[in-house]
Amino acid sequence: MNVDFSKRYGFLLIMIVILAAAAVFSSCIGSQEAGKGGTPVAQEQAGEETTGEGLEQSEAGPDQQAEEPGAICPIDGQKIGGMPVRPIAVTIDNYRAARPQSGLDKADLVYEIPVEGGITRYLAIYFHGETAKVGPIRSARPYLIDIAREWGAVYIHIGQSPQAQVYFSRTKVAHINQMYHSSGFWRDKSRKAPHNLYSSTADLRVEMEALGWNVPTPVESFSFVEDGGAATGAAASGITINYYYGAVSYRYDSASGLYLRYLDGAPYRDLEAGGQLSASNVLIQRVPLRSFDAEGRLEIDLTGEGEMLFFSGGIVESGSWKKDSVTSRTKYYNGSGAEITFRPGQTWIQMVSRNTQVSYE
Repeated sequence: MNVDFSKRYGFLLIMIVILAAAAVFSSCIGSQEAGKGGTPVAQEQAGEETTGEGLEQSEAGPDQQAEEPGAICPIDGQKIGGMPVRPIAVTIDNYRAARPQSGLDKADLVYEIPVEGGITRYLAIYFHGETAKVGPIRSARPYLIDIAREWGAVYIHIGQSPQAQVYFSRTKVAHINQMYHSSGFWRDKSRKAPHNLYSSTADLRVEMEALGWNVPTPVESFSFVEDGGAATGAAASGITINYYYGAVSYRYDSASGLYLRYLDGAPYRDLEAGGQLSASNVLIQRVPLRSFDAEGRLEIDLTGEGEMLFFSGGIVESGSWKKDSVTSRTKYYNGSGAEITFRPGQTWIQMVSRNTQVSYE
């Protein structure tokens, strides 16, 4: 038989190509079928997660149920989108002409501290909290600077006592004094000076950046109660602190789980929002203080240890506080010696002298 080999081999070559293509196509189909409802190999090796449309949550596996990225504020325990760079500590006036104040409701933490003349001042700590108006802003005292340093905060003030001036000259402290850096501050003409200086957290952060103070600063966290956790101690729905200038009181609202703040029996309100100030936790810290000059200025020693009362969730715990150094965070302990746990939300720390009358019911 006379055979044309070129035609035969051409035909065989075409058949080989067709069979090879069919094998590749079959392999691809098999891979796609195996991958349905699962994780592609490349993504699995990279550790990425995938979500199959229509899959039940249980089929996705524990690695595919990770929570959304976020953070917990170390100062107030709230869930936040990301960790801010550094806290701000603002000295706020509490003279009669300065009330009501602006922005206290937006702070993560508020201190009330005695100063000369029988009045107090507030030190409002803002980390993730933001306010469009904060003030009236007033002058520095050494113990206010100490608290700001405890949180690694940039301290905000206008002017200072002679003792605070010496403090600034001897110690490198991150602070903004409006007397020498007026940008970012303004005067409210509806009020009389010196009770009318204001700023905002956004403006202050711009000035922090301009001055080189906006650097990442670690913040040691309070301990917070986990969801469903309950406080232990005696029931206490009312608190009264008899400062020289007036009676500060709190009433626990079981519906909201907050302590509503009052001054001389009247609701204490924020000027901007108009709402009554409240707190998730109220801590009363007894500190040694003494008057040392003709102006009645105070010296308050915040290092060492002393007594405290802690109110949270309608419960009171008595215990102690301890602070090892100027820059270390103050620790608070219950009667058993364990560090207390805060409920997430704003805390007010009320500093009082050893002789200040405090009652609760």
